[in-house]
Amino acid sequence: MSPRILPRMQAGRSVNDFVAKISQALEGAGREGIHVTASAGPCDLEAQQFDQRLPEEEEPPSTGRPHHLESPVGSRDLGGHDGTSRLCYFLDGVQSSREIGRIGMSPVIVSTVAATIINRCGRRFSRMPLENPPLVVQAVILPRSVGDAGVEAFWELLLAAGFSELDPDEVPSCPHLVLDSAEYIADADPSDYVGMRERARGRVRSLRERLEGGLLRRWEGDDRVLEDSEAWIAVDGQLQDLPESSRRAIGLIKSVARPEFVGKDVGMLLDLEPGMRTTSFVPDWQLRRSPGDHRTSWYLRMWPPQPGADALGSLMRVEAPRDTEAELIDEISRWILAERAPLAKPDPRWPAMIYPIQYVEKILKPLAQGSERAYARLERQLASNGRN
Repeated sequence: MSPRILPRMQAGRSVNDFVAKISQALEGAGREGIHVTASAGPCDLEAQQFDQRLPEEEEPPSTGRPHHLESPVGSRDLGGHDGTSRLCYFLDGVQSSREIGRIGMSPVIVSTVAATIINRCGRRFSRMPLENPPLVVQAVILPRSVGDAGVEAFWELLLAAGFSELDPDEVPSCPHLVLDSAEYIADADPSDYVGMRERARGRVRSLRERLEGGLLRRWEGDDRVLEDSEAWIAVDGQLQDLPESSRRAIGLIKSVARPEFVGKDVGMLLDLEPGMRTTSFVPDWQLRRSPGDHRTSWYLRMWPPQPGADALGSLMRVEAPRDTEAELIDEISRWILAERAPLAKPDPRWPAMIYPIQYVEKILKPLAQGSERAYARLERQLASNGRN
């Protein structure tokens, strides 16, 4: 059986089990007089745009000035590359979440996150068989801390049906969880329906990042990785919870919505030629966190600006461990440029994306988004409960 088909079959069984547990809790809610109102239709939280930033996304007032690590500040010519890359492992995660109903004004959100590491040996890709955390984690998210009696009762019914709670610093090890979207919000407003949905989306993102962080730590301690001191891992996005011992991990941030530079340095960034990088820096918002959260960053221009896109569209921000030296930054940049072929098309983000990351996403997305039929059962059950 194909190694790509087996995880999908396992995920399919997990989705059916997930839905069966929620269905059991809904039946218990009906017996206890807890009314769960069905949503009008599928409501995809990832597809929605919220006007306000999530509380966990907000940062203290900023000077906007990064701490530059090389001088003079400017662009650096990488001197070409020979097409070789020491990036052998690739980590990515995806998420999907939707509102299936509400208890009063409290939304009931179901979510799926999936993450994995792919190893490239020669020209072949294979999923790295790591023990826990699981490949796919599903959760029901409720604003438990707002103090609503119906929400609290439904939470207990979910636990009785087989869901597990997650400790604040715990890496997910159970496939089915129940999460509190208002856990870290003081004096949460139980009538803030939109705000509670935003916070649920934040909990989904945090769950995905924990899963990815757990996988990265597992990779770091794997015997195959320890034996191959030349192998590096590329992580899609920022280096969350990077183990202190890790010196062979880089993060690839393929969206540069807000450049970290200010003043004339912004002009230098916009004029950066394809195949060149900027001097390295630590972003200002990282400087205001603990030293363990500081990363060395730089921008890399992957391709010329594409028709219909602005000057930021083919820029990538790269993160590496804090003490990464300039010579190694040049070498890492050349590895990334070598990964431009094959193109990551037809993904619209291809000018700032490498093909192996797109490959991982292509494997994961069906696992996170392939639960529509199962969720339809819940929607029919909720609609039926509403008519009774």
